[in-house]
Amino acid sequence: MRGIVRVLVLIAAAAVVTVGCAAQTEVVKLYEDPAHASKTYKRLLVVNISSNHSQQRQFENEIVLRLRKERVDAVPSYTHLDASKGLLQDDINRVGEDVGADGILITHIASVDTSIDRVEGREDIESTCRGGDPVDFFLYDHKVIREPDSVKVALTVIVITSLYDSASRDRIWTIQSTCFEKTSISDTLLEEAIAIVKQLSIDELI
Repeated sequence: MRGIVRVLVLIAAAAVVTVGCAAQTEVVKLYEDPAHASKTYKRLLVVNISSNHSQQRQFENEIVLRLRKERVDAVPSYTHLDASKGLLQDDINRVGEDVGADGILITHIASVDTSIDRVEGREDIESTCRGGDPVDFFLYDHKVIREPDSVKVALTVIVITSLYDSASRDRIWTIQSTCFEKTSISDTLLEEAIAIVKQLSIDELI
């Protein structure tokens, strides 16, 4: 497996082509090995590189679930590795061999952009009639009711995903997926997982 750091360098330098999208998620292919023979992967080790072990577990589970729906045998790495403590490629390769994976899918969140929109609360007037002629405005007590302000949070998250061949340890494929305007990281990881697995299927890698 070639260095993960090289993938990050490639992202900045490579010319990219938009190849597909899911709802509110844009997918851009960054790399595909032209020399690699056509191959579909049947058993994948899924690795999310994250300093947050809980997030590693959640994202890997989302991807694994969707891979299994595509009839791909998938294994989350968090059952063997804790990415929050740092990962070495040798460790990932070893676990891949231990679980009999023919491919290793590595993801990491490249950036999270948070936008916060403050929405002022609406004002309403509550009127109570004191008696007399109900059409007489001046016989009413009026009270202004103001709803509290609300805050709308929107997340834009970019994820880089690469597929490595276990036998050759070569990088086969890399995409960048960008999820827009999600209100929580959980919703974002779900949409990212859907987009990643969909693109693997489109490119006939699974």
